[in-house]
Amino acid sequence: MKKPLPKSFRSKFPFQSHFLRLSSGARLHYVDEGRENLTIFLHDIPFWSFYFRNLIVDLRDNFRCLAPDYVGFGLSDKPSRRNYSLRTITNDVVEFLTKLDVGKFNLVLHGWGAVPGMAIATRWAERVNRIAIFNGNCFPGYGMSLSHSAYRTGILGKFFANFLNVPIREAVSSTHCDGPSHDGYLFPYRSWASRTPTRTFLGNLPTYEESKPGGKWLRELSEKIFILSHKKFEIFWGVNDRTFPVDVLDKWKAELGEVQPRLFHNSGHHILEDEYAAAAGPLRHLLAGGIEAKIPSL
Repeated sequence: MKKPLPKSFRSKFPFQSHFLRLSSGARLHYVDEGRENLTIFLHDIPFWSFYFRNLIVDLRDNFRCLAPDYVGFGLSDKPSRRNYSLRTITNDVVEFLTKLDVGKFNLVLHGWGAVPGMAIATRWAERVNRIAIFNGNCFPGYGMSLSHSAYRTGILGKFFANFLNVPIREAVSSTHCDGPSHDGYLFPYRSWASRTPTRTFLGNLPTYEESKPGGKWLRELSEKIFILSHKKFEIFWGVNDRTFPVDVLDKWKAELGEVQPRLFHNSGHHILEDEYAAAAGPLRHLLAGGIEAKIPSL
């Protein structure tokens, strides 16, 4: 999408847009701000890199902030014929980072972004410095019991997701963002076709049971997390999350051992919208802890 962003929220997202064409032929949009101390931001679905806008502004003087939009979301291409599974999204992220030839990096993961995040972390464990997880999930059987069958390919799914844009509007309305930011979140999903990837993704989620192929792949991924036990993790968790219940947090604690999560009692699934000031400082402290140079605090 090369059309300039509307002035109504351009000041909220003051970044140059970059595009990379994947082997599938789809163009992937990404933000690349700053030069050193690479930090990769992976967004939730149906959000996009816009979610990390304030962090990128605050961190780019001392960190290289790399934030892609998955194919089908944000400002990336949205092919109509794609399964938009978590595995497909992960493969795209791996290809994207491989083509950019990234070296060592930090990870900041939100929601479903934990899946491609943990995939690249376990794939390139020697390159990972520090990992921050914001209400993320990559565990089959945990927090996946909610049925999204209403968003499948039937007429009802098309009405709710494609015509009314319900899943995206509900996700945005659950944040405490201002009007221009609200417009920014919705901007990439203005047409019927642009909403199809979200409907397809949500329709696929019920298949991520352990007995199904997608669940097996997720289980195998989650079983590799132990190889990251020596890494510095920080879990940021909004306790009022209606997307992932507390059993997901308990699973992270069980997998990561001594990690003590930071709890945000005035937040739900979107801490960086609900309690940005309270979260930004600790995150910067985490990321700067792996750098020899002194990084100013927020």
